[in-house]
Amino acid sequence: MKTLFKTFGRMFKRHATRLVSIFLMVLVSVGFTAGIGMATTKIDYSLSDYYHAENVSDIILMNKEGAFSSGDIAALTERYGAENVQTGGMLEFEVKDGKAVVNDTELTFTNVPDGIVRVYLFEGDAPSAVKQNIFTEVKTYDTSDAPEGSVVVYAERSTTQLSEQDAEKPYTMSAVMTQKLDSYTDPTFNITLAADLTVTIPVKQQYVLGGTLLNPLHMAVRDDPSYTDDPASDDENDMLPLAAVYYVFGDTLVDTASQATVTGKITDEEFMGGMLAGREVNETTQQDVLISSSDLLNEIYISLPDRDEYTLFSADYDEYVESETDAINALLSKDTQTAAAQDTAAYYEVLTLHENFSFQSFHEYSGKIASIGYVLMVVFLFVTILVVLSTMTRLLDEERGQIACLLTLGYSPFRIIFKYLLFALIGTVIGGFGAYFAGLGLARIVYDNFTWNYTLPPFTSHISLAFFFITFAVILIATLAATAIAGAKLTRQEPADLLRPKTPKAGKKVFLERIPFIWNRLSFKYKSTMRNVLRFFMRFLMTVVSVALSTALVLAGLAVLDCCLFQDIGGAAMITISVIILIFAALLNFVVTYTLTNINISERERELATLMVLGYYDGEVAGYIYREIYITSLIGILFGIPVGCLLCLFVFQVMSFGSIAGISWFVWVLAPVLSVIFTILVTLILRHKIVSIDMNQSLKAIE
Repeated sequence: MKTLFKTFGRMFKRHATRLVSIFLMVLVSVGFTAGIGMATTKIDYSLSDYYHAENVSDIILMNKEGAFSSGDIAALTERYGAENVQTGGMLEFEVKDGKAVVNDTELTFTNVPDGIVRVYLFEGDAPSAVKQNIFTEVKTYDTSDAPEGSVVVYAERSTTQLSEQDAEKPYTMSAVMTQKLDSYTDPTFNITLAADLTVTIPVKQQYVLGGTLLNPLHMAVRDDPSYTDDPASDDENDMLPLAAVYYVFGDTLVDTASQATVTGKITDEEFMGGMLAGREVNETTQQDVLISSSDLLNEIYISLPDRDEYTLFSADYDEYVESETDAINALLSKDTQTAAAQDTAAYYEVLTLHENFSFQSFHEYSGKIASIGYVLMVVFLFVTILVVLSTMTRLLDEERGQIACLLTLGYSPFRIIFKYLLFALIGTVIGGFGAYFAGLGLARIVYDNFTWNYTLPPFTSHISLAFFFITFAVILIATLAATAIAGAKLTRQEPADLLRPKTPKAGKKVFLERIPFIWNRLSFKYKSTMRNVLRFFMRFLMTVVSVALSTALVLAGLAVLDCCLFQDIGGAAMITISVIILIFAALLNFVVTYTLTNINISERERELATLMVLGYYDGEVAGYIYREIYITSLIGILFGIPVGCLLCLFVFQVMSFGSIAGISWFVWVLAPVLSVIFTILVTLILRHKIVSIDMNQSLKAIE
């Protein structure tokens, strides 16, 4: 056992570079896939935690014809409990040049921005009275100096769309309201007569800003849509963005006195034989205008009682909400309700969090990130497994002499193979350990970059290891299995056969030799290079595939970044993800090229030492290897472009944006150029290893 551990220690020292290569390959691939997977889970659980903490409504009923009846409210309260049912109201109208039309009445506003304006109404007298969709970031202003009769309003916190609110800014609404009257009270005789009258009431109501707040239903920093269709779009689901959101708490929306003008004719034919019929009426009268918020409560917010058992947007949650939606429709369609309730679509609409822009779009982002992770995970895993397997199988070939000695000393094949399994295990586990923390940091970077699009919920403490364990387990199992198989194959041979140098592969014509037009024009050194490149076909194929897939990943990262930057698709968060893809793809490309080139140099030290003894200069010896590296990498890069095209197609498909045709021309140039640069960097880094080969040690006879 002591001898075994000594050889194990020497192997670690001799193959430290390979151990580092395994560590880096696992770190890059598992770190990337784990980070993308964690980001997805972190988004979903952060959103779910926020949903529970702020008691966000599961269902909102919106009456399209006016306020809900007391019967509707009573039925829902009986089913869900008073604590889970909250009434509210919502008005939405378009302001243009300071004017808007609401319920056939033209309104004039001051200090209200043009665009779609939404006004929420609540019966409570302050934001703290609202128990669903609990307001956060509440800032209260001093309104003690507000003019008498002013109505206090709050504004949604400032965002890209909803500009900074000024605490000193007053809001004024002016309108001319008209009413039809079919009776007239004569002030002289104090009698009521039939009439056809029009009452014109000028209204001027002043509002004062009481503060700003954040409604959890409005997390999106920009593009939060209204319920108003965009007339410029052919898609009926395209909504206009909100220009401003205001909140009114309490019972009063308008409370003012006005001089009303009454005009029209008396039509009464009965009083004194119709003596007054046809008489013109044109007079003014004092009119108190009171519009109560309770008359406009056209929304009911419902918080489902068993919500704590579910994670937001999970399959079980969606099923639960759907079943309760069906129950509500049945409840409000009973004969005991209004006649309009017989057809639920006629007077109210059911909205869930899937219809809420902020929650649904944030959730959709997590789905897009997960889809990217699934597609790229396969590529990262395949490249990593390919290179790690190549590293371990070639290491075992180099250790033939050591294995023969241990077999001669009486060590069992299992104990010998265990040494190499432990080597592979240590490299993979160290890489996996680092990959977990790299993935966690990557997930946080991805999450924090959504601040460009959303007022983010707190970052959840929920730990998700699914992506990490899947990728790490696949690499670990594949590496250990390949090591065990290769080790078993060697330990079945006789020690005497293992002590002999491995029989060189016989040379044979390469396919280029069958094309005289090309072959005859090659110099001797390039003929030698082509024979060396193609003599070990499996090794050549492995290198080409690895470089091709790495180039494809770089191309995919650049393509997504191109869509986000130059086609304005996806937003800042997707730009961050595309940059991350590009960085990790570049790292993988570099590590792959470095590892395979380093292995190639290690295996051919005797060959390179022979060239040195024959008097080749350092540059000529390095060029002997470099030409092979450049040719193999170039072939891999050329194959990587069509593979990258297919990968981009998959990525665009799962992300639901972008197209191959839309990729800028320079992306197709930049991706292969970057791969060439990585190859050149690798050769420059490894030049020292080539020129510092010890000729005596390398050419020493095998004993």
